[in-house]
Amino acid sequence: MAKRAKATDHTSRRIEAALTRLLGSRPYSSITTVEIAAEADVAVRTVQRHFRTKDDILVACARFPQEVIVEAWGAEPPPRSAADDLQWLVETMFALYNEHTAEAWATFTRSQDVPVLEAAWNTAIATRTARIAELLARWPNAWDIDGATARRLLLALTSFPVWLGFTDRDRFTSREAAQEVIRILSERLLGPGAS
Repeated sequence: MAKRAKATDHTSRRIEAALTRLLGSRPYSSITTVEIAAEADVAVRTVQRHFRTKDDILVACARFPQEVIVEAWGAEPPPRSAADDLQWLVETMFALYNEHTAEAWATFTRSQDVPVLEAAWNTAIATRTARIAELLARWPNAWDIDGATARRLLLALTSFPVWLGFTDRDRFTSREAAQEVIRILSERLLGPGAS
């Protein structure tokens, strides 16, 4: 029973991700269920079994980024130090961006035009902001700069646009980008010699 539920959830996420990717290049009104099914590599009947309407898929898309982030953070090992916690945050976010590039791109570029994607984008930012606040609070004496500045730096340098700037045109691999950002953040937040 658990395997079936997991498979159902996986298929639903594929359908949601397919619609998000399609929204990256086309208006919602021009996308059909048939196209969503093709993008998700499932049958139209499968889409219909999981979602009553195309609007139901759109609503589910708003939950996608937060669920992915929360799921990844569920595997978090107990932090041993502020540096380890910082490294884990950056590596996790960059791995998520790498794995879900098309969905993140669509959400980022179309959030101004598609209210559900704007809600998804804002929810993802709020989820990341909460995680950053937890990290800063867990190590109150570790930071070389004030908490507000540290929070802004962490939010900025763990964002999708920053990841994209590092990895676009094969400048850096996702892992190399994470290592560079970790080095920058470590030096700025933990002080010289921290990286």
